[in-house]
Amino acid sequence: MITTIAREIASHGGRVFYTGGYVRDYLLSGQAANGDIDLEVFGLNKAELTSVLSTYGQPIEVGKSFPIIKISHHPQWDFTLPEKPEISYWEACARRDFTINAMLMDVLTGEILDFFGGQEDLENKLIRHTTEHVFTDDPLRAYRAAQLAARFGFSIDAATLELMKQSNLDDIKPERILEELRKLLLLAPQPSLGLSYMQETGILERRHPMLSRLVGCEQSPLNHPEGDVWQHTLQVVDICARLKKQSQDPEVLMFAALLHDLGKPATTCIRNGKITAYGHDLEGEKLARIFLNQLNASKSLIAGVEKLVREHMHPVLLYKTRQQVSDKAIRKLVNRVNVRELLLLAEADFKGRGKERGFAPVQEWLMDRISRLGLDPEQGITPYVQGRDLIALGLKPGTNFRKILDRCFEMQLEGKSRQEILKWVKESLA
Repeated sequence: MITTIAREIASHGGRVFYTGGYVRDYLLSGQAANGDIDLEVFGLNKAELTSVLSTYGQPIEVGKSFPIIKISHHPQWDFTLPEKPEISYWEACARRDFTINAMLMDVLTGEILDFFGGQEDLENKLIRHTTEHVFTDDPLRAYRAAQLAARFGFSIDAATLELMKQSNLDDIKPERILEELRKLLLLAPQPSLGLSYMQETGILERRHPMLSRLVGCEQSPLNHPEGDVWQHTLQVVDICARLKKQSQDPEVLMFAALLHDLGKPATTCIRNGKITAYGHDLEGEKLARIFLNQLNASKSLIAGVEKLVREHMHPVLLYKTRQQVSDKAIRKLVNRVNVRELLLLAEADFKGRGKERGFAPVQEWLMDRISRLGLDPEQGITPYVQGRDLIALGLKPGTNFRKILDRCFEMQLEGKSRQEILKWVKESLA
């Protein structure tokens, strides 16, 4: 269909090119990429292009700075026009960020226009800026360089790194930063590569001081031979990147991996000659919420990450004291968090220490305890006794209503049956 549209545009004196990531990914993989396709049209004005596209669906214009025209029947195609009608192909490519994203490929002939050495940089696995104004035009590109390096396992050119260090990050909208971090965490096989570039270029220090404080935050050499909290975090994020296919919500898992130890700088101290960070899980829960709120993250993302950060140590701690762990403790854990998701983060935290460690015994023990209690590790516990039951017994909603329900649920966690709990309620009301 795109070829058909390109032919019609050509008949009106225009020319259509695949642009940006489409060309990059095509050259990397040798085949057309799935998903959104960016197309740039030369030689037509907006009215002429809209007229041609209307044959194939309702044209819809989106965006303000650089308007994009979509077709209702094919929303994955983005048609754009040069900023100025007389702009050259070179000028159109020069306004793009990196050489590997600045190539044009003719839809009809397959000819590739490459003015900045993008094909060579792909071969050399290099992220390199197109012009000196790249980061001045859009400072978010500093994040994008780190994200692309991690996604493709590329290095960033030395001159590009220097420009990233000098870029002014103050006025970038939080939502845009969140989106680049999301791509880094979800699309990169090794997110640590991008995070390390963010540290090297001062992005962490300038925009994410909570993460920057992890650098140099000491840990017990016995428990953490990998080094400081930042090195541990990088390992945990990379392990979670390998585990995320097992997750029901990879975004929550990956952000929890990045933020799980935010509480350590505030809680780390030396006790009896030993480096400890007691309470870093609860402190981390609070800081993770602040971190994501500053990026205007969704409530669901914040809630999911908070929960995993707060609970991330519990599977291993319970296993270490397994002989003394009560059924009530297991029930309370299941009621607080999706245990399958928690185990993914706990496994990465357990293994992210620079040495081989087997997590299977922890997982098998905890899942066995949950199974024996007849619980679903992915669902909370539904209370046996609810408000309607108390009303049926003649109790009117009031100050003691919630206290009675809480006690009923506490009894349920202790292993009492519904009948036993209702009997207690009746006796209490007598």
